[in-house]
Amino acid sequence: LAKMKQATDLHTATLTQHAVTALLQDDLLESQLPRVRALYAAQAQAMLAALTAQMPLGVQWTRPEGGMFVWLTTDGIDTLPLLDRAIAQGVVFVPGAPFFATAPQSNTLRLSFVTVPPPAIDRGVAVLASLIREEMKR
Repeated sequence: LAKMKQATDLHTATLTQHAVTALLQDDLLESQLPRVRALYAAQAQAMLAALTAQMPLGVQWTRPEGGMFVWLTTDGIDTLPLLDRAIAQGVVFVPGAPFFATAPQSNTLRLSFVTVPPPAIDRGVAVLASLIREEMKR
């Protein structure tokens, strides 16, 4: 693994390497996983509830069984221009097209729920839903 890593980058900070080593050797990661999983699960549920309550018909999303993201598919709306409008209102998402190796689907986007508390998730989804509704009227 060390040789593979050296082939992909020049160097990782020594301090970071020592911190990761300590984390793995002292079982700190394993002891924190239940807390992190519970936090992520609650935030994922907050996002799913907000999407269910606020998104217009024609918008679909995944229901993650793990991870950090919800994948959203709109009914033909290009999400790249939508991003600028969302940013202007304090909401950020990742347009989905770059995630496709072939035939990019520009009507998709990725939402992260792990760094956002439930009240902010609710507000962000409300803004995004409003922007999508506006776009659907065009």
